Amino acid sequence: METQQILFKACKDKYQGENFAQYVADLLHVNPDAAYRRMRGTTALTLEEITIICRHFQISFDSVMSYQSKLVPFQFNAMFKDKFHIIEYLQNILAAVKNMSENKKGNISMTAMDLPYFRQFGFKHLSRFKLFFWQRSVLNLENHRHKKFDAEEVITDYENITDLINYYYHGVASYEIWAPETIDSTLKQIQYYVDSGLFASKNDFDKICDDLDALFDKLEREAESGKKSILNENGYLSSPFEMYQSDIYISNNCIQATVGKEVYTYITFNSFNHLMTYAPDFSEECGKWVEQMRNKSILLSEVSEKYRFQFFLAQRKKINQLREMYHTL
Repeated sequence: METQQILFKACKDKYQGENFAQYVADLLHVNPDAAYRRMRGTTALTLEEITIICRHFQISFDSVMSYQSKLVPFQFNAMFKDKFHIIEYLQNILAAVKNMSENKKGNISMTAMDLPYFRQFGFKHLSRFKLFFWQRSVLNLENHRHKKFDAEEVITDYENITDLINYYYHGVASYEIWAPETIDSTLKQIQYYVDSGLFASKNDFDKICDDLDALFDKLEREAESGKKSILNENGYLSSPFEMYQSDIYISNNCIQATVGKEVYTYITFNSFNHLMTYAPDFSEECGKWVEQMRNKSILLSEVSEKYRFQFFLAQRKKINQLREMYHTL
């Protein structure tokens, strides 16, 4: 019955409400005791019940059966279908990081090929630019096709969620492996909007660059102290933080969230989307790769003052070069 227990675990991970057993009982039209027996694996699911569960939670039963093979089950968001909404995508991220933060359990490790969204969401103009870029230039949404980016345009529903993602991330112990190229993709996105005339005004460009400066100021202080911290209207949060610099090119963004014995692995693709799996063998492989990257990287937190200074100086030079390029146009 191990496969059956894995199936219910996958369902529970996607369930956001309370009393999961009662929810399963209502879904299968059985009493709660019968639902518990199925969840524990003491009563076998019928083929019809498996079909109902998999369709309802949008889980492939074949992926559950493939855990011990070379086939790896992933969950992903289909961005180019009518049902995809960025706000729901962000809500799922928020639910995961909030749970880790509030329960004070687990940790996050990541390799940052691109600017991590946990970080960029803490700065409103940069966050608005990223959301706008995703919708106009990646998803090609009709209502953004003829718009220019206005840094003062408030997107309340999105910003409430992105602010909370940034807030709760400060409550989860983590280490991040950055590279000299981590900021480059963001700078190229900004440069593309400059070249294409897609900023409503020069002030919009300046405000994004100001936010990038502020982001690196905050990140440098946290690297120096070895602690992430935030204080806002939601309260105060802090957690241990380690920052590394990798001089080896980081080929992808890999995020691993460890909660107890469970490891959730996220691999980014299609600009801002991600594949997620908790397949043990795959997560172990990714974990070993991330650990190897860390072992070959320079620890910038608390120690290595010289390397830390050099890393952040180089990032600020890139931002200043972008500013100068725009001012000469």
